[in-house]
Amino acid sequence: MFKSLTAEILVDQNGKATNFPLLSFRSPNMRAFHMSWLSFMIAFFSWFAVPPLATAISSDLKISASDMYDSNVSAVAVTIVARIVVGPLCEHWGPRRVMVALLVCGSIPAAMVGLVENGAGLIAIRCIIGILGATFVPCQFWATQMFSPARVGTANALVGGWGNMGAGLSYLVLMGIFQGLQRVVSTGIAWRLTFLFPTLACLIVAFMDFFLAVDSPNGDWLAVRRVERDTSVHGDASIQSSGDEEKVQVTKIETYDTNIDRRTVFVLPKDQAHEVGSLQDVRKDETFTQTLASYGRTLMRPTVLILCCQYACSFGIELSIDNIIGSVFLNTYKLEASTAAYIGSIFGLLNICSRFTGGLLSDTLAKKLQLRGRILAQLILMSLEGAFLIGFSFILDENLLYRAIIMMVCFSFFVQAVCGSTYGIVPFVDPANTGKVMGLVGSFGNVGGLVFGLLFKSFGIQYHMSFLILGICTLTSGILGCALLRVQGRMLWN
Repeated sequence: MFKSLTAEILVDQNGKATNFPLLSFRSPNMRAFHMSWLSFMIAFFSWFAVPPLATAISSDLKISASDMYDSNVSAVAVTIVARIVVGPLCEHWGPRRVMVALLVCGSIPAAMVGLVENGAGLIAIRCIIGILGATFVPCQFWATQMFSPARVGTANALVGGWGNMGAGLSYLVLMGIFQGLQRVVSTGIAWRLTFLFPTLACLIVAFMDFFLAVDSPNGDWLAVRRVERDTSVHGDASIQSSGDEEKVQVTKIETYDTNIDRRTVFVLPKDQAHEVGSLQDVRKDETFTQTLASYGRTLMRPTVLILCCQYACSFGIELSIDNIIGSVFLNTYKLEASTAAYIGSIFGLLNICSRFTGGLLSDTLAKKLQLRGRILAQLILMSLEGAFLIGFSFILDENLLYRAIIMMVCFSFFVQAVCGSTYGIVPFVDPANTGKVMGLVGSFGNVGGLVFGLLFKSFGIQYHMSFLILGICTLTSGILGCALLRVQGRMLWN
């Protein structure tokens, strides 16, 4: 087992990894893998830094419950636009540079939360912090560039799931930091100082992204683009990637590393490649007009629209619950704020295995049923997600804490697993426009977060009604959507 986790990387003819040596950092594939999930986790950690401290902030600044709900909604609103914009940027500049830019830009408003003096200020600053949510797109784009079609579902699920743990981590870490600071300074100063820690984390990880990783198996994104243009004219060419770590001969697809002699190339048989689906190269040189036109065509694809709705009913639900899960236990069971926060952290921390499970199930069924298997995985997981959300709505009425925690674990697992299975399908929808599809589907996750956030606001502390509606929406989207979903000519039924 340990040997497989530290084994030599195996790659296909395009340099994309066909195995998962998780504890290996020697190959550009695995370094990019680890930096993508770490970057997304820190971004999520900073994005959802306010909810764990909501009680202290609202008490200190006299912010109403309505303003606090509005700040939750504003935190996901700007991400809708940001994710759409970031998709083409990844295609043009590469995922690494985009990730660094988002982390650096997002760290500034994260530090400024401590300067807020009223509800309007909190709403405005959380809206700006929402750009950190766009890191999801380069996170998924990066993993897609590094892993083969047979492994891309698992890879996307792992980086997305471990990244999403940042929300649960914020409840654990920031509450602990806040309580520690309370011992030496007043509550009003303690919560303000706490927000310096997410800022520092963003800057450190951005530095690591830029200097420790590369964009693709063949090296730096912009350098590869230049070589591809030169190669079309002059033939064979080689480049030196940033950090001088990998030498790439583009036409031969042979990659050298200073720490190992050569990555083993694994050529996927044609019949097997057809079974798992195809992932062609991303278009890197589109003009602005071409980008807008292809965005329009992509959005009009029924498959994209279905996946947008289904992702709204998975990641959108996760976003809305991340903002209120502590309040659910605080108000329903009359717990202390710290206790409710620690219980609520379970919801986000389950991402360590749940989203991965969704991607793994998608890849596993794809081996047996090809792309139909990925659609079947989506149907199974969405049905279970909807069922457990409805179950949680009834458990809340019973006022039994331990049952509510158990049911929360169940629905949380499947909410996040559906996120993984969705992005097991996304790379196959329109491979040449991967960034745009990822951006659109990802942005609808935030649309769902916005809509469901307003739902929780409208029902207030009647949480059982909100969860019942979430469950019904999920079942409807899952069953009808999967029945109509067509990917590369394959449907659930053929």
